[in-house]
Amino acid sequence: MAYVPGYDHDVFVSYAHLDNQGDGAWVSTLVRHLDTEIRQRLGTQDLRLWIDRELDGNHPLTPEIMRAIRRSATIILIVSPSYVASEWCARERNAFLGFARDCVSEGRIFVVRYREIDPQILPPEFGDLIGFKFWTQDHDAGGVARPLGLTDLKEQAYFAAVINLADKLSQKLKEIRTARIAGAPSSAPATVECVFLARSTDDMETREAELVSHLTQAGLRILPETWYREDNEQEFRAAMQADLQRCSVFVQVLGRLPGRRARFAEGRRFPAIQHDIAREVGKPILQWRDADDPATIQDEAHRALLEGARAGGFEEFKRAVVEATRRKEQTSRSRAANVAVFVNADRTDLEIARNLSELFAQHGVMSSWPIAEGGPEKIRQDLEENLKACDGLVLIYGATEPSWVRDQLRQGRKILGRRDQPLAGLAIYLGPPPEKPELAVAVPELITLDGRNGVSPAMLRPFVERLTLEP
Repeated sequence: MAYVPGYDHDVFVSYAHLDNQGDGAWVSTLVRHLDTEIRQRLGTQDLRLWIDRELDGNHPLTPEIMRAIRRSATIILIVSPSYVASEWCARERNAFLGFARDCVSEGRIFVVRYREIDPQILPPEFGDLIGFKFWTQDHDAGGVARPLGLTDLKEQAYFAAVINLADKLSQKLKEIRTARIAGAPSSAPATVECVFLARSTDDMETREAELVSHLTQAGLRILPETWYREDNEQEFRAAMQADLQRCSVFVQVLGRLPGRRARFAEGRRFPAIQHDIAREVGKPILQWRDADDPATIQDEAHRALLEGARAGGFEEFKRAVVEATRRKEQTSRSRAANVAVFVNADRTDLEIARNLSELFAQHGVMSSWPIAEGGPEKIRQDLEENLKACDGLVLIYGATEPSWVRDQLRQGRKILGRRDQPLAGLAIYLGPPPEKPELAVAVPELITLDGRNGVSPAMLRPFVERLTLEP
């Protein structure tokens, strides 16, 4: 049974079979680890992953495979030189490229970079995604690139990458499931605090993976998630500034290597460029260095970065990043935590009310919905108490009749009129079915939340902001 209702599979794994050969069977091992980690994060055995273990490039694309692609909530692409060259994978990609653009915008495609590859040779529909790096430069082997976990499954960087990928997949599956139950496919990622993690140099890859794992387990989102153009300074700056505006802090892990030179910046290197852009935007900057004596660094700009970075323990630095983000999160949500929403629904729409309340909780807003058990008098008293105590009211217009909504508006006016403080916000939530009779009412400052074609925490933001405005 799939975890996400309305889909046959929760995860479809697209890969080249050449990458799964040998004693290690790398792809199968990764899928096994993801399956275990995702089930434990979701707290359920209801999870279906599709991975075909027989089909290769010489077999036709069957209707069964086509149906599996289209009936999957999320898609993992395990990209490598073999994947790009595979005849089967090319046909498989073409099967979903028609709707890949929508899948990418909804965050449903997860790119796993199994081996080093130029992202520009991937289809443009998802070639801009940074994805999840599962390869490293093996300095013990002369700097040769190899997949993580290929020689040692206990490799720390491998399991950090698995945890990061499993966490992001679990979050997306929860989001799609909640939105599906509430009435429509997911259209936007959940609202979470973001951290901008500057690109690390090769000597800091292990530290970066360790930090990513720590931040992910703390429930934080890490940006950037797409590649920036590196041949145009204006576009690079604009893309980075847009991501920085979404983030609480700018974080940089620095080693002795100064980083790659930018073609557009007369030889300046990316670590210094990214630091300067973050400073211009005015974001809090947290830097950690793995260099005992910056004075020995020849590159002047990189030496200046190292001198401004903290040199303490890395565990302490990881905690400092989370604490800095949490301080902003608590400040921005403190007012939201002091408001309450009553999500009123007829019996036919109670499931929508429950799931909408979960989305309000992601904004830090307390919410409640009508009780379904008890006598008529108990249910009526509970309704009145909710209307007297709430700051915001949402009426669900889903499968119920329009007469129920109109009746609730009439009765609510009587109770709301006896309050000491007026209602801060009133909304009508439109749920499935998409076609329904007109309510034929006009209410001043009424907010309409249209969930017939998609629902997400972001959709609730205007209503939450209405509740938290200063009177």
